[in-house]
Amino acid sequence: MKLSASIIEIIACCILIFVSIVGNAILIHCTWRCIRRRLPTSFTLIFSLAIVHLLKNLVVNTINIISSAGISTNATYCKIGLFTSSLTTTLEIWFTLYMAVFYCVKLNRVVHPRRTPPNGKWRKHHVIGVIALWITGIAVSCPYLIFGESLENQSLLNSSLCIQHGFLYDQCSFAFGDPQVELYYHKIFMVIIDLFPLLILVMVSCRTLLLFREQKKATYGNIWIGHDASETEVLRASKIIIFLTLLITSLWVSHFVLVSFLKIAMSWYLTPTILILLCSVYSSLSPYLLMLINYKISLKIRALSSFCCANAKKPTLSDGEKSSVPVESVAED
Repeated sequence: MKLSASIIEIIACCILIFVSIVGNAILIHCTWRCIRRRLPTSFTLIFSLAIVHLLKNLVVNTINIISSAGISTNATYCKIGLFTSSLTTTLEIWFTLYMAVFYCVKLNRVVHPRRTPPNGKWRKHHVIGVIALWITGIAVSCPYLIFGESLENQSLLNSSLCIQHGFLYDQCSFAFGDPQVELYYHKIFMVIIDLFPLLILVMVSCRTLLLFREQKKATYGNIWIGHDASETEVLRASKIIIFLTLLITSLWVSHFVLVSFLKIAMSWYLTPTILILLCSVYSSLSPYLLMLINYKISLKIRALSSFCCANAKKPTLSDGEKSSVPVESVAED
């Protein structure tokens, strides 16, 4: 029995929502348990990304499920869906870029050590920067919440032709009033808002690769002395950020190309499902990679997994491991 496009779309959305909720819930729980006195910068970025991921899957994919199930929708669903999709996609890129720059600077300190210790006052500046990104993202995406509308006539026409693009691509539109303003905002400005940070993200990743190349050749007085736990954490986090860069860039470019040539692929059976996957896979898979960035978060996840067993005990660190655990002020500032 051949499944319809709507059923496949519902199944894909349910899987994405489930995977995202599990991953982000574990990430938030373990990250929160690691906080002692102050909120480290990396934890602030992880919290922000986790919230963004949950918003995208719980709001956007739930609306897609409602539409695919045949439940009647109106302009309100379009406004909320377009706004949330735009906001979460933009913030995902911005916060990933922020994290990439953050760890690129820390990796540069590992490869080229400084005599002076890092300034702890930067923590407050990072928190202000994260809040500013949230406010900017909401302000940039607000027009979708105001001028989004439902195209009922176009939806009926596509239904008669057995063409399905997905709810946000087929039944929703952005009506600004002035076609020129709509063109400059919807098709130029919003693309630049995402594309420009992605280009910077790729360049930062290239710089990180160059630092890795220098790190392999680095010695201190012609003697290689290895790395402590905090430096190992920076090296591991930088590698994960490179993989996240490849993932988010490839997904965004593929999604942009498919939407640009949507008229050509309008009769493709799996077009709605592919669009949903390209839009939401990053928010569902990246939490599991973010769990590996911080050393203390990894320990909490191990403790949580062992706690699920009836007679399991919380893992303890040996004296040697305790001495190698990075100090919060050194590893996170």
